[in-house]
Amino acid sequence: MKAQLLRHLKARWVGAGWPSWCTFLVTKRCNARCRMCDSWRMPPSRELNPEEIYRIFSAVGPLDVVRLSGGEPFLRTDLLEVAVAVEKASRPLVLHITTNGSFPERVEQLARRFPRPKALHFLVSVEGLAAEHDANRGRQVTFAQVEETVRRLVQLRPSHGVKVAVNLTLSSPRALVQAEEVYRHFGRLGVEVNTVVAYAASATYTLGFSHLPADQAAGYPLAPSLGTREVRAFVSQELTRAGSHRAYSWRLWRRYYLQGLLSRLEGELSPYPRPRCTALRYHLRINPDGSVPICQFNGSLLGNLLEIPFRQLWSSPRAEAARQWVDRCPGCWAECEAFPNALYSGDLLRWRWLWPALKRGVGRKPGGIAGHMG
Repeated sequence: MKAQLLRHLKARWVGAGWPSWCTFLVTKRCNARCRMCDSWRMPPSRELNPEEIYRIFSAVGPLDVVRLSGGEPFLRTDLLEVAVAVEKASRPLVLHITTNGSFPERVEQLARRFPRPKALHFLVSVEGLAAEHDANRGRQVTFAQVEETVRRLVQLRPSHGVKVAVNLTLSSPRALVQAEEVYRHFGRLGVEVNTVVAYAASATYTLGFSHLPADQAAGYPLAPSLGTREVRAFVSQELTRAGSHRAYSWRLWRRYYLQGLLSRLEGELSPYPRPRCTALRYHLRINPDGSVPICQFNGSLLGNLLEIPFRQLWSSPRAEAARQWVDRCPGCWAECEAFPNALYSGDLLRWRWLWPALKRGVGRKPGGIAGHMG
């Protein structure tokens, strides 16, 4: 991966780049009824079959990371075949699967039968402790199911080498209060918990929201149920806690991300960090039907990979115009966009050497490091 990353960093300012990270929504169907997401309300759409997936990913070529997401991916009873098609075509270093944890048996079966289980990274989503989680997600997606899914994956870690973490989505004041107990609950299983603050809207998950204007002021539009003051206090606490993660790379990323989130919640005009967006350069998104949107917040389509060969679509005038929009955009801070941006722009590595100064507060002062690097 190091050689690939160096190659990407060398070429990042030249031309269109080439995808290294792919977010593939395998379905928009969902059995949860989350308040902050309209995926389950969206009309049905065509879903690529494994043969079509293999053909499309073969055209894209080798990838560092492929994220299989949804909707709920395990509503697809052929998800193992989907994952194997991606594996054969693009041989990703990491095959990341996000799930609401409502299908413990299917998750375990995929982990056991996938030909390269050490590449699998599962992220199982919760929204608080049992009562809060169940009230938000509905009868088909319970906290007990999440626990069972996590336990089964933990049991497979020694024999299969799969990775598992829990994603705590903060969409209510009660979830903020319960976060510490959620950490302890899953910590007893030896599982790290990642927190994500719910966005107000996105083109991917919100009905009637098609794109973010490129001239919109940068910030972090919170879900309506959350208060800025409470979330800001929580994020400040999380920034202090970030050093407790076991893996150094994860500690580094969490500090970077939380620092950027806090900067945006505080309404800074030039929030920092602010990496160059890599959408349509190193980050490719694919919808369930094979269409390619610009990013999570702009659902405008470049075309469909079932109809247009990937290389032709990637170098098309429509794609170039979309990249100009990306370059004008002030930037979101959704974690699934921010991480590939930080990695493939090289900003995460650069920030690593600035972090000691930021801890002392230098970067938060006018004219300080953040002012010069933003």
